[in-house]
This record gives sequence, C-alpha cells and structure tokens, in this order.
Amino acid sequence: MEFAMSYREKPSVDIPDHSAGQPARNGRSVRFSIVMPTYNRRDVVLQSIAELRYLDMPWPCELIVVVDGSTDGTEKALQAVSLPFSKRILWQENAGAAAARNRGAAGALGEFILFLDDDMAADRRLLVEHERLLAAGADAVVGHIPMHPASPPTVLTYGVDRWARARRRRLLRSDGRLTVADLLSGQVSMRASTFARLGGFDTGFTAGGSFGGEDTDFLYRLLQSGARVRFAADAVSYQRYVVSPEAHLRQWTQAGQADAALSRKHPGLGDLLFAQHGGKTIRGSLTRAAAAAPPWASRVPAGLVLGRVSAGKVDRPTRWMFLGLRDCSYWRGTHQRGGLLHAPDVGLRILAYHAIEDVSDPLLSRYAVPPPQFRAQLTALLGAGFTFVGVDELLHHLDGRPARHQSLVLTFDDAYSSLFEHAVPVLRELGIPATVFVVTKEIGGWNRWDAVNGAARLPLLDASRLRALHQEGWEVAAHSRTHGQLTRMSGAGLWDDLSAARGDLAAIGLPVPRLFAYPYGEHDARVRMMVKKAGYDAAFALQTRRAFPTAQDRYALPRIEVERHTRVDALVETVRRSQVYRRPDIRPDIERELGGALRRVLPVQRTIRGHTKDHEAEDHEARSVG
Repeated sequence: MEFAMSYREKPSVDIPDHSAGQPARNGRSVRFSIVMPTYNRRDVVLQSIAELRYLDMPWPCELIVVVDGSTDGTEKALQAVSLPFSKRILWQENAGAAAARNRGAAGALGEFILFLDDDMAADRRLLVEHERLLAAGADAVVGHIPMHPASPPTVLTYGVDRWARARRRRLLRSDGRLTVADLLSGQVSMRASTFARLGGFDTGFTAGGSFGGEDTDFLYRLLQSGARVRFAADAVSYQRYVVSPEAHLRQWTQAGQADAALSRKHPGLGDLLFAQHGGKTIRGSLTRAAAAAPPWASRVPAGLVLGRVSAGKVDRPTRWMFLGLRDCSYWRGTHQRGGLLHAPDVGLRILAYHAIEDVSDPLLSRYAVPPPQFRAQLTALLGAGFTFVGVDELLHHLDGRPARHQSLVLTFDDAYSSLFEHAVPVLRELGIPATVFVVTKEIGGWNRWDAVNGAARLPLLDASRLRALHQEGWEVAAHSRTHGQLTRMSGAGLWDDLSAARGDLAAIGLPVPRLFAYPYGEHDARVRMMVKKAGYDAAFALQTRRAFPTAQDRYALPRIEVERHTRVDALVETVRRSQVYRRPDIRPDIERELGGALRRVLPVQRTIRGHTKDHEAEDHEARSVG
C-alpha cells in the first residue's frame, strides 16, 4: 500500500460550510445529507438504499451516493431507483473510500452530514436519533451497528456482531465515553461546519482502494479539536457483512499498515492501538511472533483454517483459530510498515499519597507524610517545572492524546480524614487538582484493614466531607468496598466488591466513580478484566518498573508512592526518571499472572489473606497500607 500524501500534512479538500443548511428544490433548508460511498457492490448498495425509503424524515433530506469507479453497473442501477427524497449519484475514478466521502461532502447541502456505509440497513429512526443529539449541541454522533438479522451465521458475522453488542453495552455503562476505537465511519453524523473545519478525510490512507485508517485518523482529529462527540444507542443501522474470509484477512493486513502510519502521524496513538489489539497480552505476544515468521511457515495452517471457515464451521475452535489468523495478518501489516511507533516519555507521572499527618505508629508512619513536608514536596515539584493536571487530561492521554510535558496527577489512597484538614488548604492555595480513592464500606469509619493487624486506628472521611471534596473539584473514586486482597477473592465476591463500590458512592450523592485503585497495589489479569467489565474507565496500581503511564497500562497505571522518608530532592529526581527502580527479578510478576490464570479455573476460598509471621517486616509494612 503506497500512501499518496505526507501524513504530517493536513488534508486539503474544498468543502463548503453549510452550517445553516442550503435550500432544497422546494425552498426549505436541507437538514441532513446522507453520504454513501460504494465500490463494486451493486446488489448490496441497492438493498441499503431501498431501506432508506422508510426513514422517519420530519425535515428535508438528501442522499448522495458516490460511485468510486465501480465497473459492475452500480451507477446505472442507482439512477433507476426512485426515492421519496432528493437523490444524487456522483461517479469518480477509483480513489478510495476517503476520497469518495470527501467528494460527497463537498456537494452536500445539509446542515448535518450522515456518513453511512453501503452495507448498512438503516432503522427507521436513524436520522431522528442523530438529529436529537446534534440539535442538543453535539458536534458529532456515532450510533449502534449490529449485524443484520438476515446475515448468514459465519465466523465473521459472529465476531462482528459480538463486537458491536459489547461496544454498545460498554458505552452505555460508561455514560457514552468514546475512545478512538469506538469511532467508525460506517455510521457517523456531524455538523457540516465541523467536517469543513477539519478538512475532511485523509485520502492517503485509502488511496488505490486500500482499507483502514482514514476513519480513525479523522475521528481522532475530531476528538483532538475538542468536538463534542456523543453515542446514540438507539441510532441503529444493521450491517450486511458480505466480505469473504480471504478478503477479511487482506483488510486486516492493510489495517495494520494503516495503523503503523497512524502511529507516526499522531504521536501517542501507537500505544492505544497496541493495547487495543492486545499487543501486551500473552496471546498478542504469540501472534506478533508468528506474524514475524516467513509467510511460507503459516501457509498450510492458514489454508486449513480458511477451509473450515469457508465450509461454514462456527464452532469455538474454528473461531479461535481464525481470530489468531486475523491477528497475525494485522501484526504482519504493522511489521511491513515499520511497526507501531510508541509514545515517548513526555514526563507524565502519577503520585500516590496516603495520610497527610504526623503518625507515630510503627506500621503506619511510613505512609503518613507530615503536612510541612507535603507542602515542601509540592512546592519543589512546581518549582522544577512540573504542572499538575486532572484526571480528564490523564484519560485523554490514555485515549491517545499527547500529554503536556512534565505533567503530574495527584492521588490519595484510603481517604483519611487528615486530607480535609491538611491537604485541601494547600491544594486550594496552589491550584492543584487531586483524586481520592475511597474504601466505600468504611466511609466515616476507620482503617479497619490495618487495625486488624495491630495498627493504629485512623479516621476516614465521612459522606459530607467527601461531597465537599467533590464540590472543591476533587475526583472521588473507588478503592474497593472492603480493602480486601482482590487477587484472592472468588469471582462472585470480586464482582460484588467492584460493583458495590460504585453504588456506594452514588448512594451518598456523588457521581458514579470512573476510576479504581487496587488495594495494596495488587492485581492480576482476572482482576483487571473484572475492573474493566464493572465499568471503570481506568485503574491504578502502585510502583512498576516504568514510571510513565500509557494506553497499554490503562488498567494497571503505574504510580510513584510518596512516603514519610521521601526527601524533597529525591522526589523531584524520581519523577524525572523514566524508570522508578530496577527489578531484575520478574518472578513475582509471573507468579501473580499464573496465579490469576489458575484462579479462573480452580475454586478459590473466599477469604482475605492476612499477614503472617513468615513475612519479613518490610513486606509486612508494604502490604499493611494500600
């Protein structure tokens, strides 16, 4: 795949701004222009257009179909179609989907543009649902794209439908928080003025008919521009997936090539794409290794898998093998374009504090920073050129947006009452945002998880003070319900703890928490998966070898733990380093992940591991406070 333009150049296309809509033939303003590109899929596009005649249209609309060099009689067949609204058929030499969409938008008269793929069967309320959010102030809207009920049951249709429905559930659970991975051009609407301002789709990605990249690039730029993008769960178009298994694999190879280009055009996006495709998982590591092997090595097994898929097999082994083959195709495509470019370390760090008070207890004093020392640490970091940012900026960074250079996120675990007296005034004075992680069953109580081990009781913030922190601009998040050891819980117990913590905070008048911090910093693959499934947008660990968070770490974000003995100058030096500490022994990590894998298949006693005398004093202290 050769790209026709430099990916650091802004796409340039002559797109008029019809922000108020242009008059149709009857003199009324056109509300929606539906733009549909098509290439050599005459029967599919005819079916999709036939569905449009049933759309609810309380206002004038138009359809613009751009025939991208089709040679199968599409243009002639479309000219013969009769619709109850304006229709225009545009023909161009084959230049790819991006160029076709730009061509359609350039001639659009509508105030809003709805881009719809040629294999989409529109629900009758599609336009009404898009218009409802656009009229309420959204700049762009994406909808739900499940599989068409009449689609044949194949491995491909099974996978696409499962992805679409899981995406809908996740977006509804997260209040419609969209990431780059959720934004596809198959069904997306926007203001014509917004499309014009961004300069249209980058035609280099799909030049010559290549697949992928142009929608991610455009919608990433849309998010970067600060546009308000919303999810409309009831704006439905059903996919007629008519791609062959062989073509599907070619598309995934081209998608890998496009993503490699995306990671160079948008620094920071590579980490998001790497995480999105499971590059850090065991399966991802294996498929990346397989993709790097010579093509002849996979020819025979690939042929066997394709034979099963083409024969209509939909059993679990066939689905699993085809998924692996698809992933290999993707990673092979990235390798062919130099791989995904990972984000450089720009200095974003996350700090983890606990109590801000002077505590003499031998078990807890390590985690209690005296107020004068706390002030001196923050003042020194500001003086060294660091900027404190809120969690919104952190989440944008995890979504692929470059972070500000030398930025810090401030967090506090356990929600000790001392925060209100000693931390709030300092942060208010210095203008520093912060996040507090709350053990929700102990709101207004004390640190029961430490007291059972003989530690002093320290009071925790009550509901009224947590609400006051929220009013101050603090992010109030979850630190589990009981401060238990999550990796030792049964599946049901873990789910209850994670989901109840969200409900507990909502029950006292706070927003449903977006973030989670692991008690004791402990997690494994099972716990991370459950945290994500419970609806949290990100989760925080404690120290890892690498200091800076990326999209790969979204559910195990590394933090630098600040303790009583942390000197001011040492803290400034630590946050400047890309690695917090050296840890040549990786056995604890391996044991943690293997233990998590075993607990998926073996019954687990529903208990919380206590601290035994076999633990060394240092380990005892490290685990006593999360």
